[in-house]
Parts: sequence; structure tokens; C-alpha cells
Amino acid sequence: MLAAIQKRPLEAIIEQQWPNDHVIDMVLRATSAPAMTSVAGWAAELSHKLVADGLDALAPMSAGAKLLQAGTVLNFDGYGSISVPSFATSASSTNFVQEGQPIPVKQLVSSAAQLLPYKIAAIAALTQEMINSSNAETMIGDALMRSAGLTLDATLFDSTAASAARPAGLRNGIAASTASNSADFYQAIGEDLATLVNAVATVGGPGPYALIASPGRVISAQARTTIVGSDKNTLIYFLGTPAVGNDLIMVAVKALISAFSPNPDIESSNAATLVMDDTSPSTPDTTQPTKSMFQTASVAVKMRWPVTWSLRDSRGVAWLTPTWK
Repeated sequence: MLAAIQKRPLEAIIEQQWPNDHVIDMVLRATSAPAMTSVAGWAAELSHKLVADGLDALAPMSAGAKLLQAGTVLNFDGYGSISVPSFATSASSTNFVQEGQPIPVKQLVSSAAQLLPYKIAAIAALTQEMINSSNAETMIGDALMRSAGLTLDATLFDSTAASAARPAGLRNGIAASTASNSADFYQAIGEDLATLVNAVATVGGPGPYALIASPGRVISAQARTTIVGSDKNTLIYFLGTPAVGNDLIMVAVKALISAFSPNPDIESSNAATLVMDDTSPSTPDTTQPTKSMFQTASVAVKMRWPVTWSLRDSRGVAWLTPTWK
């Protein structure tokens, strides 16, 4: 990334950043190398990339990334959309039948979850002096990953309908369940968990179930009860994020599907002209502030990360606002 931004040879960047690394010298002076799936332009294109790569990098910073990891992760593979068929399950779809008697023909209710292409994207402008800093790589990477994680959580767990710009939040169209009004903490949390699990059990079956709450509420619950675990090997496990406020959200992870690009695309330019608007930028004109990267000796860094999700069955999500703290 630094070599691309600074328009300098890779060897010069390596010598500046890692002057004592003598192993890389042998790698760089090799005249040829065997075909490797990790080398771009030399067999990397023949290897199928696992779409969870980006999720793994984002998971420590985002409850949403951890949740998507637990569900079904798909890949667009060049297609414009993904249709995932599903059938609504019900006890009335099958019957016990007496020997010799005709078997009823049932009409299953089918639906299809659509995964449409969306992306998390941003542009940041940095001065050339900032780029030349020895910590530029760490700072830029950390800022982009953390920002993407916050955006993912805020969007995934809200109740906003889908639009041309974003997928629907998991709570879209789902009314809040009734919270326990018990003054006893243990009774209240037990009743709330039972309410949420019962609401999604038709879809989730034996679990696991992800319970999303604020980090403070996660600590409070885990410090005073062993009902909920902290990893997906337990029936119910907590995921903490400030994006949900005071609410509790229960998700049957088997109902969740997503599609991710393996890693974000990052581009840089030192000759672009930017519309310096963080809400609704449009084609540059005299009414909007613009900035020339060339004239100000700055570099524009653009991150683009395709990501989308959907529920195979809306009964896989339930939520409420508890009275306990």
C-alpha cells in the first residue's frame, strides 16, 4: 500500500521500513518463482478465496462480523445477486397416518432470500507528510477497519428498511417483544431470555442463538449468571456492541445468510479532485467545497468493501428492551 501511495519501488519501501530484514533480499533477487496461490498474477487467480477472510480480520472489532461468521457465508462469484430458497417449517406440515390410509398432500410455504450487492465505502484525504510517517500503514489500516466495523454494526442491528444504498437491518418489520417487569435480576433475565428464545425457536431449533447487547449489559449479565456463554459452542452466547443501545436482540444464526468480498479494495490517488462533503457529495460545482490532491500535496485513500446479508426467515430474530441493568 505504501509503495502504491508514494509511487516508489517496493524495494525502497522495504529498505526504509525494515532495513534489517535480509531474508527479503533473497526473495526479491530471485529470477523466477514457482506458481503459488498467494502470488498475484502467478496462480493466485486460479485459487478460490474463502469469503471469511475479511470477516476474520473484522471480527475483533465488530459484533456484526462475528454474527455473520456464525451464519451461512456465500460469495457472489461474479453474479449480480444471490437467491437462497427456503421453506417455512410448521408442525402442521406433517402428520401421523394410520396404516393403509392415504397420506395427506401438504403445500409447503416457500420463499427466497435475496442477497443484493451493497458496499461499505469511504474516502479519506491525508497529507503527504502523514503518509510518509513510519506509522502510516498501521494507522490507516486500523482506522479503516474500525470504521468499517462500526458501520457494519450500526446498519446490521437497526430496523431500517432496505434501500438502493444498503440492506435492511435485522429488526426491520419485527415488533419488540414484551420485557419482564420483575424487580429481581435473575428472574427478569431468565424471563427475557425465555421470551426471546421462544420467539425464534421455530427457526433456530436446538440453537445456537446469538444474543446481542451493549458491552456494559454483557458484562453485567455474565458477572451475575452462567446462563449465557461467550462463544458459539454454547446454546446462547453474547455479542457486545454499542450499536444496540439498551436493547437485547436474539438471532437464530441458522436463519442468517451473508455475502462478503474476501477483503476490502483500497485505492489511492495523489491527483484527484474531491468534493469535501461527508453526507451527499455530487458532481463538483461552484456550490460545494472541493480540494485538489495534487495542489495540496495530499493523497486520497478510498476503501470499498462489498457486503450484504439477509434473513432466510424473519422469525429468526426477536428483540426487547429489558428493565434490568
